[in-house]
Formats: sequence, structure tokens, C-alpha cells
Amino acid sequence: MEAVFHLASAMPSITLYTRISEELARRIATDAYPVGTVLPSENTLAEEFDASRHTVRAALRQLQDLGLIARRRGSGTVVIGTRPRAGFSQSLGSLEDLVQLAVRTPRAIRQIQEVVVDVELAERLGVGPGTRWLRFSSTRGVEGQPPMVWTELYVDAHYKGVRNLARQNPDRLVSELIEEHYGRRIASVEQTISACAMPAAVARELEVAPDSPGLYIRRQYKDQAGQIVEVSCSHHPAGRYEFSTTLIREQ
Repeated sequence: MEAVFHLASAMPSITLYTRISEELARRIATDAYPVGTVLPSENTLAEEFDASRHTVRAALRQLQDLGLIARRRGSGTVVIGTRPRAGFSQSLGSLEDLVQLAVRTPRAIRQIQEVVVDVELAERLGVGPGTRWLRFSSTRGVEGQPPMVWTELYVDAHYKGVRNLARQNPDRLVSELIEEHYGRRIASVEQTISACAMPAAVARELEVAPDSPGLYIRRQYKDQAGQIVEVSCSHHPAGRYEFSTTLIREQ
């Protein structure tokens, strides 16, 4: 419990129900609560975390949405899994294609830095100025060919352990790793696509001419409360990435 309140003072941007779900997910992952275990009652958890039952219920809902627990009438809340069920895709109706893209084109991390965003960068990311983030600079591509994308991923600095996890799992999305190891569920991804001219530093990494045409894609990964957990900013050179979607007429 002390660890939970230490997190509360260090990162006030993390909601209490998210901290509770992270702690319960950690206990499930480390077999403190093995599969088949009935979790303590809502009242017991509320007392342990000094929270309301409403807050505890929201934390349990996150774990249920991740497929870690099931809430059964008459039996209580039961642990049913130790890893979040798969679930994201980008056909642009969903996110599974994003997951598959990560598998097909492993990430090559060039740099990881902890940064405090200034006003200009905060506006570009859609986050508050002066907030602290981990920035992962990386490329993706197929071996033997120029990279298909340069990405700067900004992750809530609360998740410092993701540094090593991202290096150890180049074929996994960082959002997946956060769900699996911290129990914070990504409920939505807001994506914005625009044409761009390649900045010189990015063009050098992608082996194209500066100011050559490309696509700029910003994705904001949000939890159930609409809070941003991570933001990715990607530059794709012309001819190396194709995006398609289908529009269906309403009846």
C-alpha cells in the first residue's frame, strides 16, 4: 500500500483508480493473486487503498476489460488470466493492424530521453506544457531496405520501466506493454493524418531528401477516462506507406 501512495505523490496526473488497477495487475502478474483466486471484496480494497467503492469499481472494470478478472454474482471477483487479451487494430475501424505492423516491422530504438515539453511541443502533442514524458525515437522497416517510418513516441513518465520493456520487445507496441505490465487499458486511439515536408533530421534517418513529401501521423492513446497515456508522431516518406479506409453510406 505504501508503494501506491508513493506513486500518488510522485505522479498526481495518474488517477487513483488507475493506480489501484496497476497495483492489482502487478499482483496478478507476480502470482500474488494466481488464476482462480477470488480478489478481496470492494469494501476491503476500498479500505486498503483509502478509496471509495466507486473508485475501486472503476479500477476493477479496467482489469475486467483487459480480461484479467471476471465478476461473478455470488462468487465475487475471480482472477481468470495473467496477461491482457489481445485487442488492437488499425484497419482504421480498429487497431489490430497496428499490432500486426509492429510484428512485421520490428522497432529499432535510436534514443530514449526523459523530456519536459515546452509550449510548442505540448500544442503539437495535445498535452499540458511543463509535463514530463519519456521520448522514444525509433525507426521501423524491413531488413535490407530503407526505414518506412521515423517515430517519436511520448510515454507518460510514470512508466519508467517501459524503457527496458520496449528494448526487450521490439515487435510489441508500447501500449500493449503498458497494458500487460501496468494494467492501464488503452480504450481509444485518436489518429490525425496530414501531408508534410520531411524535416532535415528525419530525412537523414529515412534516407530521403530534406523537404521531400511524406505523411505525418499523430496518434493519441487514451485510457477510459480520456487521459492521454502516450502520443506517437510518425513521418512516412512518400511511397513507403499506404493508408486506406472504406466509407459506407448510411441507409
